Amino acid sequence: MDLSKIISVAGKPGLFRVVAQGRQSVIAESLLDGRRIPVPSSAKVSSLDEISMFTTGDDVPLKEVLEKLYAVEKGKESLDPKEGEDKLFAKLGEALPNHDRERIYGSDVRKLFAWYQQLLKAGEFEKKEEKKAEEKPAEKTAKAKAPKEGDKKAKAEPTKKAATAAKPTTSKAKTTAVRKSAQRGA
Repeated sequence: MDLSKIISVAGKPGLFRVVAQGRQSVIAESLLDGRRIPVPSSAKVSSLDEISMFTTGDDVPLKEVLEKLYAVEKGKESLDPKEGEDKLFAKLGEALPNHDRERIYGSDVRKLFAWYQQLLKAGEFEKKEEKKAEEKPAEKTAKAKAPKEGDKKAKAEPTKKAATAAKPTTSKAKTTAVRKSAQRGA
């Protein structure tokens, strides 16, 4: 599961996936309904990859908490975020037994369960498993494309690169005089 492209925007409901970078904004797609919105640079944006949960020891990244919750729920939906705080904290205790109840607010736990539901519906947990399965065939093809020791092309390429790297690549910018009449539009 890659949370680096998943963001939360203050004032907007739900989670968003970063799709593109604009000049002064980021284009984000909602995980709820798929609508794309521009997120200005002045908006408060939090990447889920940077968020962590308080524990009695070291803080645990949100990614690990969500994966543990996914394992506890066996890939199914969890509690409704509108349940009582005691139920939510009890379920969080199953996934993260050493959570710090004094420093975690009830609203944070509600948000955690709401985000879990959204990520589950968007299929983010399954993407992790698919990527691992896709990486193995890619490694085999990379090994098959690797040049053999006796291949002449493989021996010729390093010498070509060395010869081209030895040439100086400095270039001076050309200066062009601009007439004043051209500047004024006359």
